[in-house]
Amino acid sequence: MKRPFISKRWHTVPGDPNVEATLCREVGVSPVLARLLVQRGITTSEKVDNFLNPTLNRLHDPFLLPDAEKACVRLKQALHQKENILVHGDYDGDGVTSAALWTRTLQTLGGKVEVFVPHRKRDGYDIRVPIIEEAQANDVKLIVTTDCGIQRVDEVEHARERGIDVIITDHHTPKTNGDLPNAAAVVNPHRRDSVYPFKDIAGVGVAFKTCEALTRYLGFSADRFRAAYLDLACIGTVTDVMPLLDENRIIVKHGLEALRSTKKPGLKALVDECVDPEKEITPYNIGFGIGPRLNAASRIDETIHALNILLTKDADEGKRLAELLSKLNMERRELLSQMMDEAMEEVLKSDMADTSCLVVSRSSWAGGMVGLVAGRLRERFWRPVVVIGIDPTTGEGRGSARSIEAFNIFEAVDSCSGFLIEYGGHHQAAGLSISADSVKGFAQRMNEIAKGCLTEEDMTPSIDVALEIDTSILNSALIREIESLAPFWHDNDVPMFVSRGLPIANMTRMGQDGKHLKIQFRAEGVNYNNMIDALWWNQGEFADTLASFSSLDVCYTLEINEFRGERKIQFIIKDIKPPEW
Repeated sequence: MKRPFISKRWHTVPGDPNVEATLCREVGVSPVLARLLVQRGITTSEKVDNFLNPTLNRLHDPFLLPDAEKACVRLKQALHQKENILVHGDYDGDGVTSAALWTRTLQTLGGKVEVFVPHRKRDGYDIRVPIIEEAQANDVKLIVTTDCGIQRVDEVEHARERGIDVIITDHHTPKTNGDLPNAAAVVNPHRRDSVYPFKDIAGVGVAFKTCEALTRYLGFSADRFRAAYLDLACIGTVTDVMPLLDENRIIVKHGLEALRSTKKPGLKALVDECVDPEKEITPYNIGFGIGPRLNAASRIDETIHALNILLTKDADEGKRLAELLSKLNMERRELLSQMMDEAMEEVLKSDMADTSCLVVSRSSWAGGMVGLVAGRLRERFWRPVVVIGIDPTTGEGRGSARSIEAFNIFEAVDSCSGFLIEYGGHHQAAGLSISADSVKGFAQRMNEIAKGCLTEEDMTPSIDVALEIDTSILNSALIREIESLAPFWHDNDVPMFVSRGLPIANMTRMGQDGKHLKIQFRAEGVNYNNMIDALWWNQGEFADTLASFSSLDVCYTLEINEFRGERKIQFIIKDIKPPEW
């Protein structure tokens, strides 16, 4: 029988039985939780305590960031001498939250601050000469970049020649040759000389830590600073898909709590627009609600709308902007659907058997949308993808790259620099500009690089399974242990389990047009009727095919379903394999 869908590879993440036994004995956790902790690199009693109790006093010392003290010295001078300061952010969720954080902090400290966030098409990414010259005309003496700047050696020199100092706060990868801009301070945990204990903070994380350093340097309370800005730091960290480990876990856990009670009128309106007031806020509310709305501003209209909702002190203005961002997000979704259809047409022209890196381009594709399309294609074909929208007037293309774990897209793009006008990024994502005439050569070279290092296994999507378990161990205590690992997001995903040969008791389609599938499995000992419900979203079409099987191997996550006061464990299915397969 032809399979109705392609199951993914189920890869069980290894543990360490000896370490797990030690954690069970020393910390008192169950064997299941011990395995989940070890899989996350939590291998000692101290690390377990830090992970399960991510308190704010466990944040790293911000002065360990390279040039953090230099930045504080120059900022103190600017504040005391009432110099004009320009904060230069970026147009994505990380960039606007970090720009808002810097602006609010410096204004609170009495600074004379203006802020600039670029328009994706009109201004492009990163700090540019026209902005520097405009700053000079406005008598700006100090520019603070946030979530950008690390690659801008020439532009920083241009500013210095015009009497403007630059402080760079960024988390992107420096030039591979090690060259850093000759700035007053370059605060970036990825510098070669960095001793900062955790490298993977977002741009807003670097801003948050540097502003905390400044607050302390000037003799003010770090606790009050954190309470004021954890909400912004949380949003930027999640929207930039940073790993929720170490310091990011602390920022996001406490930031989620701060978001529910935020005093920022615009942010409160945005939360109300996206999140049910009766439910707790999770990274998923940010990643699929707040973040897309902030990003929609620059993808469809003007970045300034996203910045203004984070800066406004007027509740009515906040509500108006929240409604505007929701409208822009709807437009963004419609445009994405159209571009995906067109991108699939381009993909079908490729010989997928001989394509290890997909590079697709088309005239008039919106530069603000190509990253979303690249991400969707990456998920569908599980290989690195570059999507380029070419301006028919200038002949210049703006591209976004998204990659799989096995392929460092920034290093690959850097190897193709001869084809490019400019570029930047990190392991999993990159941005670039390119002449239309160079696209073909760039695509060929990227494919050569990918073919040289990727295997068929690398390009076959897989699911990381935490454990294969018998359903008899499922109970509310296990659910509570799993919930202790929250908040869940990138690199701290909700644990996935596998149970094999589960007998099917019932199967029904549910939702509008039977879009979803609900399967009841027999599971001895799981509850009073030995039945467990399993939901498989958007897979209702496979009901007839699966009905011919008496049992299934199931990959799933666990959750509690509350209905009419009754709490029951249920599965959220991620993949299935009939035993015959």
